[in-house]
Amino acid sequence: MAKKSDNDSVTIAKKLGIFLLTFYVVYYLMSVIMVGAFGVPWTELGKYPFLTEMDVFNPAGAGGALGTWLAMVITYLSTLALAFIVIKQTKRTWDYVATTTLIHFVICCLVNLAFPTNWIWWVTLLLAAILVSLASEFVIYYLIEMRDIEMDH
Repeated sequence: MAKKSDNDSVTIAKKLGIFLLTFYVVYYLMSVIMVGAFGVPWTELGKYPFLTEMDVFNPAGAGGALGTWLAMVITYLSTLALAFIVIKQTKRTWDYVATTTLIHFVICCLVNLAFPTNWIWWVTLLLAAILVSLASEFVIYYLIEMRDIEMDH
């Protein structure tokens, strides 16, 4: 259940800050693991591959592209647990996931100074955001909001 203070702007901003910071910590940790796992150069670390063509960035081709793709997918999957720990509200989970996805998109555009052109990146980003948003709502609803209420007599 939501507390009265959960709707305050300051509380929302703090939770969003924690959510975003943890999102990027997990993203770069996954990038480091994928760089080591696939033996690609360190220049691939945290690379935003949305400008590269399909034949260069193709997760089916293994190597750096697969590692980068997996880092993004695993990061979004971990946000399911992050939503459970940080947000704890069914009605707010999609807000946090959508805001994080939008901020991630803006950061990617600023870092690359370009607009994304790779359709794999778009499909992965949008599907991950939608699926994590829906899954986190169900998880929080069933594991937090539907708990038995104990009453003292």
